[in-house]
Amino acid sequence: MTAVAREGVLRVEHLLLGAEFEVSDSIGVERVACYANESASDSDTVLADLTGCAYLLASGPNAEAFCTAALAGRELHVGEQAWEASLNGAGRLVSVPLLMRTGDQEHVILDASERGDALAAWVSFLAHARSGEGDAAFPDLLLEEASGMLVPLLLAGPAAPHVLADYLHDGAELPGEGVVAQLRLDDIAAIVTRLAGSFAPSAYLLFVPVAHARILWRSLLSFTEVTPVGHRRLRSLLERMPWSRALADGATAATRAELSEWGIVRDDQTFVGARSLG
Repeated sequence: MTAVAREGVLRVEHLLLGAEFEVSDSIGVERVACYANESASDSDTVLADLTGCAYLLASGPNAEAFCTAALAGRELHVGEQAWEASLNGAGRLVSVPLLMRTGDQEHVILDASERGDALAAWVSFLAHARSGEGDAAFPDLLLEEASGMLVPLLLAGPAAPHVLADYLHDGAELPGEGVVAQLRLDDIAAIVTRLAGSFAPSAYLLFVPVAHARILWRSLLSFTEVTPVGHRRLRSLLERMPWSRALADGATAATRAELSEWGIVRDDQTFVGARSLG
């Protein structure tokens, strides 16, 4: 573990559950590797703190242009999310992060897979790219590690809709697949999205204010159907995604036809690596 690793907001909660931690040099934020006696089965509903994965906020007037260049999936409207391919200049698949558009000038990039570290390093490199004349390609872009802003929690499994519905009032409903919504979970304002094409029967991401993260974490774990898991287990779940085999050996060659079949590429040439796709 590097000496400069930052601790997550929920570190004390994780220690109470016997957590082991790990950290990547490219992200620099501590994450839960696993818990003592972790034993989630495929039929369980799991809760994971995604702090320490690749979790970036792109904001500013150039945020949309940056995401259009760095990610090859469909261009999003505010309140939408999608899995999107990220390619290097040679057209090799770096990773497939989740992209969420949370505002006119605000996008969230999240990757909890084995390739998250590589993705974080690659998009950070692109954010500082310069033109042939030496000018910054995205002068009005701010790309930040976001775990200190809103805490990202994943609730995934058959009981997830039932558990979250218990927090909704006054006719509020959970978002459909691919939709990003602002909801009140009891008295906690949160951003909630249901993952499209997911690795579990129902998978929701919750972005929770730092001041309320501990309360919601403990509350969710009070449900007997919910069990906590670390990033090792989470990465094994993500191996169910259709592109996981293509990423098993690092950045790999992929054809446009393959990426289209997986729904993670758009039909234009405006993203990095487009001209090199077979």
